[in-house]
Amino acid sequence: MVLLAKNIRFERLRREHLPELYGWITKEPQINRFWGYSYNGTYGEFVREFVGSIKGRDPTEPFLIYYLDQPIGYIQTFRWSDYPGSEQFQELQHAAGLDILIGAPAYRGKGFGQVIIQRFLVEVVFRDGFVTCCITDPDIRNKPAIRAYEKVGFEIVRRVEEVSEITRPVWFMRIGRQQLERKKP
Repeated sequence: MVLLAKNIRFERLRREHLPELYGWITKEPQINRFWGYSYNGTYGEFVREFVGSIKGRDPTEPFLIYYLDQPIGYIQTFRWSDYPGSEQFQELQHAAGLDILIGAPAYRGKGFGQVIIQRFLVEVVFRDGFVTCCITDPDIRNKPAIRAYEKVGFEIVRRVEEVSEITRPVWFMRIGRQQLERKKP
């Protein structure tokens, strides 16, 4: 499969996308393990969790990832400062967060993560003038995600044992606007 960045697009998450996202998060062990869920809730509970973002009441901006018009994953961004607990970390002020999952198994391990992350940073994250950098927080055991972030130019800042409601060790990984510019092909 030849990966062409121009064939990737982002579509704002809508309610009709939720069954597919729910399936990825609950039925794909690689995703369930690291997405922050050991999700055993009902579909209704899952919908309630995402409906605020879909309707714009929650500050997280959710998107479905498409490749050649096929939904292959989910990506979201947010300003860290919009969430309680971020004020204890100086590096999170004026920073965006980013979370991604490649839900379709056929698209994992083929370099899609790196290309998607880079495009999303340019097209969505750094369009926000408030944002000076992006800091993501992968689980320290999630080696594929860490490698993908590093290929884009993210650098590990430090290990954090707990962020907001996340009570597992994560790496704070950072990329600034200038670093991203230098990594462009």
